[in-house]
Amino acid sequence: MMKNILFIFILALTVRSGYALLFVEGNNLILEDQMMYIQIGKAMAETGDFLQTTSGGYITVTERLPGYPALIALVYTLFGESNMAVVAAQILIDSFTCVIIALIVESVVTGGLLVAGIVSALNLGMIILSGMILTDTLFLFLFSIFILFLLKYLRQPTSLHMLVAISFLCIATLARPVSYYLVLALLPLLMVFFVWKKIPFKQAMYTLLLYIIPVVIVFGSMHYRNYTEYNSFSLTNQGGGHTLHWVVPAAYQYSGQGSYQEGQLLAKDYLEDSMRRDKFKMSTTNPFENSAYKMQVAKEVLIDLGLLNILHAWSAATVVNLLSPSIAYAPVARSMKHPSFYETPGDGAINKLFNYVTNTDSFLYLSIITIGTIFSIVFLIISIFGFYRMIKFEWLIGNNKEILLFLLFIIIYFIAITGPIVGVKYRLPMESIMTIFFSYALVKYGNKRTSNE
Repeated sequence: MMKNILFIFILALTVRSGYALLFVEGNNLILEDQMMYIQIGKAMAETGDFLQTTSGGYITVTERLPGYPALIALVYTLFGESNMAVVAAQILIDSFTCVIIALIVESVVTGGLLVAGIVSALNLGMIILSGMILTDTLFLFLFSIFILFLLKYLRQPTSLHMLVAISFLCIATLARPVSYYLVLALLPLLMVFFVWKKIPFKQAMYTLLLYIIPVVIVFGSMHYRNYTEYNSFSLTNQGGGHTLHWVVPAAYQYSGQGSYQEGQLLAKDYLEDSMRRDKFKMSTTNPFENSAYKMQVAKEVLIDLGLLNILHAWSAATVVNLLSPSIAYAPVARSMKHPSFYETPGDGAINKLFNYVTNTDSFLYLSIITIGTIFSIVFLIISIFGFYRMIKFEWLIGNNKEILLFLLFIIIYFIAITGPIVGVKYRLPMESIMTIFFSYALVKYGNKRTSNE
């Protein structure tokens, strides 16, 4: 097993290093959100606090969380302000993530360690994101440790397993707040688990206390700051703007109501009309107040769209996310001449995809996207088949019931929280779960062939 683990780590490290040497350029590391994280990380390295540089000096960061900028600050402190050093650190982290995912799979699928490790080491989405200054690599590493120890807890409910699991989930949330509501949602599910497994009351209360302690330690100070300074219980002030300016246009489009651009205009008009109606003015001192108001407006738009349209949008975008080729997110592919997927007109997912393909003039780009999509489809089909086989052969004989329910819950959570937002990186947390099902299908098929021979 140790030889296999070492092989997985070296393979992952080699592939990611090769990709970085061939395709990662310094100019691509300062584009879009990457520059923002670099600036925050630099300010953290200089001041030791979670601050951002402005023309007037340093200001407190309220839009993001400090987990990922802290990694950048650490690298800058140790190796100087080198973005390639950050990429090197992420390559190392992501290589360990491949090992962790392999261990997760082995804990569920006996004999699946090598299959899962190779699949993760060659996961193009992980490889590409390890070469970008974004939160995803660090988040996936921490989140994978959470999954590993929670699965251990489900098999053997010990206080140590629970404490380590929830601690890493909280730290992962500091890298990407997408898992924040998962921290809250797991608490009632944990209580159901206590009843299901007939955990003694005293042990259940002790476990709940251990669950709450890391949550308070990790998030307590930020919630206290936001409440005392901004009169808000929110963790960041990003939610309202994200929902109104990204989720609403995407929901409008993927529900078949019109184009993404028309959805943007709808959100803009709703906001302006609501501000006139409520006589509301955007605050210059309280970004949380602005975020809360935008969230209120976004909810009004989504309610007007209707539940069926929302479900339609979520479903269509989920299919697009699961089938999107990872190569499309690589800077080398994005630098090729091609239309913007978001700006491509189309009422609904099918019409948008058709217009995107027909508007792409570059045969090379279209060929790369087509091949990448085929790989995504194959991975998805085998994963679904593996899930079906696990339900058929594991659930019915009473094996891994709690684990299967937990894995399914994680996938549903990320589908719900991602919504109609399309992007390769948004499916990354789900891919580690899907790797379990993928590995199960291959391992059981291999075992069946061996037994037949």
